[in-house]
Amino acid sequence: MRTRLALAFIALASLGFAEEPQAIPLWPDKPPQFLADADAETFENGTFRGVTIPSIAVFSPPTDKRNGMAIIVCAGGGYGGLAWKIHVEYAAQVFNPMGVTVIGLKYRLRPPHKLDNAGIQALTLLDAKRAVRLVRHRASEWDIDPRKVGVAGYSAGANLAMNLAANFDDGDATSPDPIERFSSRPDFAVGLGTWHWRKPENPFAFKKNTPPVYLVHATTDKPIEIATNIVADLKMLGVPARLDMFEEGGHGVGNLIPTRVQHGFPGAQWPKLLLDWLNTLKGPA
Repeated sequence: MRTRLALAFIALASLGFAEEPQAIPLWPDKPPQFLADADAETFENGTFRGVTIPSIAVFSPPTDKRNGMAIIVCAGGGYGGLAWKIHVEYAAQVFNPMGVTVIGLKYRLRPPHKLDNAGIQALTLLDAKRAVRLVRHRASEWDIDPRKVGVAGYSAGANLAMNLAANFDDGDATSPDPIERFSSRPDFAVGLGTWHWRKPENPFAFKKNTPPVYLVHATTDKPIEIATNIVADLKMLGVPARLDMFEEGGHGVGNLIPTRVQHGFPGAQWPKLLLDWLNTLKGPA
């Protein structure tokens, strides 16, 4: 029987991916705070729901094009779904030809987890931290530079990306699990249509060692203040931060839908804008 991720891959043939990405569980056994007896997750119309076993899927560029950079992509869906096709697969289609490995993060959702907003943020933060550690642990296997592992998210996925940028840790050097010894600090973080239950305030307690942050937002995606406030707070801390605002696209401004990419839709130019900006920063992120 095909896995849900294998079913998701069926649509990839038309996108030019040569190999089926394998679903790699973040933990070898049950994840922390595992929810038993939940209904099986579903995959329909390009969207995952009901995720209880977090995992990653690695979309690698051809061997001769890999530049060592990896972006862990957190799909959006209000913490109730993962728009996998639109956010992960389409991102891989754009970034792979640029030499960048895309890693889709299938983080846990509600339902079936019965959590309030703070609870789902805390649970998914565990998944995001573990994803960064796992990528660094297997970096040499995937031709990834462990110093070039970023995270990007759409909407609720952007909420998760910003949460990780604010709440990473250095790892536990004494852990018997070698994966847990790695830092969970991403080398950069990207928020696309960043969202926090429609509140304008910056809810994230960033630090001076927060990684560089790049935001994409539309002027029609209200409230826009969450993006401007995040950037202002980061700059007060001396953290490199950039916000690109676009007139079109609404909450899906950064979606890399193939027709948008092909026709030069302004909001779909963010991958190149991101890489150009990162290249201007001095030294390792």
